[in-house]
Amino acid sequence: MKFIVLPIVALLAVPAVDAATVKQPLHATVVAPGAQGKASFALGGSASRGRHGKFKVVARHLPPGKSFGIRVAGVRIGTLTTNGAGSGSASFSNPQKGRAQLLGVDPRGHLVEVSDDQGEDVMEGDVPDDSQDQGDIQCCVPGDDGTECEETSPADCTAANGTDMGAGSCFPNPCPTTPPSGDIVCCVPNAGQEDCNEESAADCAGENGVNLGAVACEPDPCAPTMPGIIRCCVPENDDAQGNENPQGDAGECEQLTETDCTSAGGVSVGPGSCEPNPCPVSSASGAFLD
Repeated sequence: MKFIVLPIVALLAVPAVDAATVKQPLHATVVAPGAQGKASFALGGSASRGRHGKFKVVARHLPPGKSFGIRVAGVRIGTLTTNGAGSGSASFSNPQKGRAQLLGVDPRGHLVEVSDDQGEDVMEGDVPDDSQDQGDIQCCVPGDDGTECEETSPADCTAANGTDMGAGSCFPNPCPTTPPSGDIVCCVPNAGQEDCNEESAADCAGENGVNLGAVACEPDPCAPTMPGIIRCCVPENDDAQGNENPQGDAGECEQLTETDCTSAGGVSVGPGSCEPNPCPVSSASGAFLD
């Protein structure tokens, strides 16, 4: 008996997905010197199909049964809770799915901080930014389903009859939707008294703000620190494995109380966010990479 075998290669073909993943170790501060952690960001999709992102923060060796805040670019975006062993993780996504918290910012190129219930940083790390070619901008190009965002040169944007939205990432989408979506709360880092705005998600992305979803600006959810917490320039800070942190020297900024800052031999530069870095960085310092 002969069997006829039909080609099935075409049936198994899966469309390729444009995806990028960045992983970044988080190093411990003087508040929790034994802590270990990692942040990872995955970006998928395309301009025509819509981009989707997932962000995850994992922590170990923190105080057990505690809740910790997670900040990106100085804005608190969610929480992480540890179990009885002092481990925990927090997941974020956009579009928001399941139990994941809303991801309203592209973490690449920003400082990620994990802080305790007193507002003091226990872990932090700068997420590398390889998202753009030098000189590229966010360009809103007319499409079949409204505008699509492309990271391209200003000249190519003009040639495509697009709208220049300035430098930045196409995640979250900075282009207006059709029909327009409702207002969200947007935290614009380092904008002073105007850091919280109730506006469209597109306007927020166009300002490189952090989308916190449908909440309110009263009380202000964008406040970067808790009362009593200051920015401390720490002269030296080893990572959890005891290796010298190349971001140390005089340029390491941590969110600490005045007492902990003094104990660490640091210098207070007052309240505020550690992004952009307010501390002087020596020429020998480099990016904190694994």
